[in-house]
Amino acid sequence: MVADSFESKTYEIEVLTPTIIGGQDKIQSFEFVREGEYLYFLNFDKLFEQNLFKDSFIEELSRGLSSGARDFNIKDILKKYSIDFKKAVKYTLRLEGVTSPYREVVAFVKSAGRFYIPGSSLKGAMRSSMTKALSKNLLQFYESALSNAYQKVLNRNRVDPKFVSRDADEKIFGTPYESPFKYLRVSDSSFVEQESAGIFEIKVLNICSNQPKWFSRNGNIDDPKQATAIVAEGLKPGVKLYGSIKAEKDLIEGNATVKGLKEKLLTSGVLSSPYEFVAQILNSVAKDYIQKEMTFYSKYNQKQIVSEYQKLLNILNSLDKNQFLLQIGFSTGYLSKTVGIFFNKSHFEKLSRVDTQSKINPDIFPKSRRLLFKDGQVWTVPGWIKVTIR
Repeated sequence: MVADSFESKTYEIEVLTPTIIGGQDKIQSFEFVREGEYLYFLNFDKLFEQNLFKDSFIEELSRGLSSGARDFNIKDILKKYSIDFKKAVKYTLRLEGVTSPYREVVAFVKSAGRFYIPGSSLKGAMRSSMTKALSKNLLQFYESALSNAYQKVLNRNRVDPKFVSRDADEKIFGTPYESPFKYLRVSDSSFVEQESAGIFEIKVLNICSNQPKWFSRNGNIDDPKQATAIVAEGLKPGVKLYGSIKAEKDLIEGNATVKGLKEKLLTSGVLSSPYEFVAQILNSVAKDYIQKEMTFYSKYNQKQIVSEYQKLLNILNSLDKNQFLLQIGFSTGYLSKTVGIFFNKSHFEKLSRVDTQSKINPDIFPKSRRLLFKDGQVWTVPGWIKVTIR
């Protein structure tokens, strides 16, 4: 048997701001019932099973579900037939200061109905963040990839913007077999109880003609209370999850086949373990990102968000060598997931020609941010977690 060469540790995630993992699936309004400050998510198998002999109920419910009519209200149907929906509930979540109307809820990823953070999501966020610490000569691969795509567009060739950075990624990190990230393994987190999750409200801040506006279906407006809301399941601040992480020294040092991260990333000082190396890189990237976001929000007079970022900065400055901050999940935005934080107006002019769907304004991109609201007021930014490796 070949010995496991990975040094295994335990990671602890502490949710600092509401964190939403998922975003692909939407739970429609007929799938839940609101009562007071809670949403009850229905188990239709149970609901049908418990009311099999109410033929007209089954018929009416089936007709409403299949038609998808916007005025279909399942709560009214349940009330009409005196059905206690609480006997057919999958899970219940509290509304965390949601005040805006909504007809769907963004679903959090689950396994057998239980909330958790997939290891692939955590590792993916770590990798995306570490890419922002690439040395300047390697960042040029992304600039070259963008220039090549731009030239193809000028020559009337078709370009899929989703794959523009793929060639640069392969030149920097190689194929999956050659990538140093194969020496980093992250397990799925532990499960948490439904009391650790809630329903959160998100709205979109847009900068229009150098003024802060809020997105609504009728156009950008001044009053955030009238803005269109995205409502999502998320983990509450203070929640902790656990898992295992394994890293080998070749992640940093490399070997005959794989070039390690040490020669690709901007680093300083002597570090005793791969985990300290990773933590140092991620905290350096997070600090730079937070400071730039504070400058952005200060310019547009978003004092509450500046205050929230200052809290994160204070936490970051107090971390031990085995801890790091990371932004992860849904609604965290373009800058948190790409190397676009290094792009300037010239880059965005090219990108606007390559990616015509994203409505890129080269003078200010991205010009929108998604922010969490509570009780009708701007609250905080989504997806920040603190990771401790022991």
